[in-house]
Amino acid sequence: MRPALRLRWLLALALLCLALIAASLLIGAETLDFGQAWREWRTGVPLEEAPTLSILLNMRLPRTLAALISGAGLALAGCVFQALLRNPLATPYTLGIANASALGAWCAFILMDRGWFEYAPKRAFAFLFAVADVLLVYLFAVRRSRSSPALLLLAGVTMGMLASSGIMLTRYFAQPDRLVSMDRWLLGGVDVLGYQPVIALLLGVAPCAIILLAQASKFDQFGFDMEMAAGRGVNTARLQMITFLAGSLMTALIVSEVGPIGFVGLIVPHIVRAFTGPRHRLLLPMSLLAGGAFLCFCDIIARKVFPGETPIGIVTTLIGGPFFLFLLMRRKFTDWEV
Repeated sequence: MRPALRLRWLLALALLCLALIAASLLIGAETLDFGQAWREWRTGVPLEEAPTLSILLNMRLPRTLAALISGAGLALAGCVFQALLRNPLATPYTLGIANASALGAWCAFILMDRGWFEYAPKRAFAFLFAVADVLLVYLFAVRRSRSSPALLLLAGVTMGMLASSGIMLTRYFAQPDRLVSMDRWLLGGVDVLGYQPVIALLLGVAPCAIILLAQASKFDQFGFDMEMAAGRGVNTARLQMITFLAGSLMTALIVSEVGPIGFVGLIVPHIVRAFTGPRHRLLLPMSLLAGGAFLCFCDIIARKVFPGETPIGIVTTLIGGPFFLFLLMRRKFTDWEV
């Protein structure tokens, strides 16, 4: 793709993101008036006396930023894992990270129910379990055979199945009234309160994203063949390790903050790939922007189209599932052989 055309695509997608951010700030249970918020800002009154501005800054903006950062991170992670595993069906959760994180959150609920802890932060437990899954998969697969994406994939799927078994076990011991809260977390949601989750997401996603974007040209070489990439000067073992650790830790942090939101990391890279082709220098930044835009769009639908506060994980599945089936029927994924 020519540089001028590449720049146009990036600019168009950036403008789409800005439009969806503005729509996400305005649309909700009640439509906000930007003009009223601006007048309240100009008067300088405290937020307690400025209801429109307070809703905009304390509720809508953190939620929008959380959706933007989470969607961008999940889409980027899905894109690099598809390159790492050389599998078009790979997602950020293929290596069992989502199931391990969910198991950690469920264990936090169980510990509180049993009275062993008065307060067990589910975000911390979810992140620690996800990191443990990453380390175990790394020890079992990456260190043993860095040249085998199949072994890495099998190790991740196995860890995910073990975590799913652990979830079923914790469900059995959980109190009935806790099951609703625990199941609600599994559906995912960006309905965060305040800016602390947003800051945590930004501090975790931004460094990992920068590291992964810097590997774009190496992913192009890796896509041909690992031996050919090594012959062209790419340290394939180092590339696999960086991709695995950066992508996994970024996914672990996102899941611990907003829960396991499905299909973003699967369909967004394929949608972008249909327009940009397989070259990762354009595919990675476009997937980053498109992922944020897609999750903002799904959050708008979750708030306005469906009754009540529908979990965003349901919306992404309802949109992503049929759309991916459409992609499967229309495309043969021949670009994976390039």
